[in-house]
Amino acid sequence: MRWSLLLESLLLVSGIIVAGGPASAQTQQPPPSISPAMPVTTPATDPSKMAEPAGTKPATPAIDVDTFVLGTDDQISISMWDEPKFNGNYTIRPDGKINMPLIGEIQAAGMTPLQLQEAINKAALTQLRTPRCTVNVLAVHSKRIYFDGEGIATGARDLTIPIHLLEAISAQGGFRDFADKKHIKILRDGKLYMTINYNDLISGKHPEKNILLQDKDHVIVP
Repeated sequence: MRWSLLLESLLLVSGIIVAGGPASAQTQQPPPSISPAMPVTTPATDPSKMAEPAGTKPATPAIDVDTFVLGTDDQISISMWDEPKFNGNYTIRPDGKINMPLIGEIQAAGMTPLQLQEAINKAALTQLRTPRCTVNVLAVHSKRIYFDGEGIATGARDLTIPIHLLEAISAQGGFRDFADKKHIKILRDGKLYMTINYNDLISGKHPEKNILLQDKDHVIVP
């Protein structure tokens, strides 16, 4: 009996050691290392999150495509529907023309953008069954008004839309402190066209003198 009890005791002790071995090993294992969470980033291929490359959309002047007449040095873009080989940007040459691939010389100066579209579509009939092009104005340099004198910032301003004298002065930054506002001169075709008192204009005495400026007009503020 004594040996049986001793044997059972040894077996019991052995079982505890065997059973407890793995458990002890588990508790002694170091905890897994936890690295700091990485910030969640949106994939670069997500088009809704991608920034549009700078310069892909040139600023288009505010013009009336029905009435604005293209001229020398104006910059335009032409795109042909479903025919990218005809697409391109052009500066109207001094002779008033542009040269398009597969079409050749096209007269552009003297036409509105819509008229030029029709001319290009007609010329493209030699290459395409149903040409459909779009003409966009990128920059206007053919029509300008000029500012001179000590009383205002001097320089040229592109005449993209019809503009009156008061609007043009404001767009140019207004008068300098010492400007002689009573003797504003307008030169047209190289001759004195009108002398204007600014104070009369803003007081409403002579609204007819708030003239619509024309291409190549000079506004002189002493």
